[in-house]
Order: sequence, then C-alpha cells, then structure tokens
Amino acid sequence: MIDDLDRQIIDQLRVDGRKSFGEVGRSIGLSEASVRSRFQRLKRRGAIQVVGMTDAVRVGEMEVHLAVRVQHIPVVLVARELSRMPEVRYVASCVGPYDLILDVRCRDLEHLSELLTERVRRVNGVAHAEAFTVLDVVKDSYLWAGFRDVPAGPEQRILPP
Repeated sequence: MIDDLDRQIIDQLRVDGRKSFGEVGRSIGLSEASVRSRFQRLKRRGAIQVVGMTDAVRVGEMEVHLAVRVQHIPVVLVARELSRMPEVRYVASCVGPYDLILDVRCRDLEHLSELLTERVRRVNGVAHAEAFTVLDVVKDSYLWAGFRDVPAGPEQRILPP
C-alpha cells in the first residue's frame, strides 16, 4: 500500500521525472535517503515507473479516443489484440454503451483511417468502433488531485461559488 508521502514523491516525479531525490525530499520534508528508499520500494512493487511522455500536438501527432463495442467474443480477447497495435497507448474495459475505450496516437488522418478500417475494425469481435479526435486538452490530471491544479479566480468561474 502507498501512503501520502509516497503520493507526494510520485507527484513530484510526475512533474519532472529527472528531479533528484534530494530535490524531491526538500520539497516534501524528507531526507534524500528516505526518498530514495521509498522510491526503490515503489519501483520494486511495480507502483512507479519513470518514463518520458510526449505531447501529441507538439510532436505533430493526432490524439484519438476510440470507443469499441464487442460482440460474440470475450471482451478481454479483443482488448489483448488491440493492445498489440503500436498506435494504441491505453486500453480499458468499461460499462455503458461501449465495451472498450482506447487512446491512440496517429501521424495524420490517413494513418487514422488505415488504423480504423484496415486493422481495428477487422479484429474478430469488434462490432463497432467510433473515433473521437482530441482538438485541445483542457485538463489532464495524471497527478493526484490538488497538486498542480490552480483554482479558478472569481472572474473565470462559470458557476457561482
């Protein structure tokens, strides 16, 4: 299990995965050794992995969400097959009108068209696939709530306080 200090370490590394353990410790009130020890424990448990993330728009890619309905085959089998595609970054099973939600990255519309028509829709069990192209990301809360969120000022609020 992870505690609040572990979450604070993870949040610091989400902002800058190259931040030193000393810097992380100073920002959350722990020693460098304590941060290192906690980080190693989290890493051993598979709770944390430090990687580089790209911004799709800035690297010239399209970010697309796919909603998929599955019929006549277990959802997990379709999910595994779709997960093998290099463009697919995220696969989740869900309840509601769709069985799977996927996040994919494509070079352009032609690439997206090829992915949908030639590969995704040809997977056994895929009954329907719908694409939602991301135009702008308004919020991406991959951090624990409250770490980086800046509350809206009174002039920016839509609803009254």
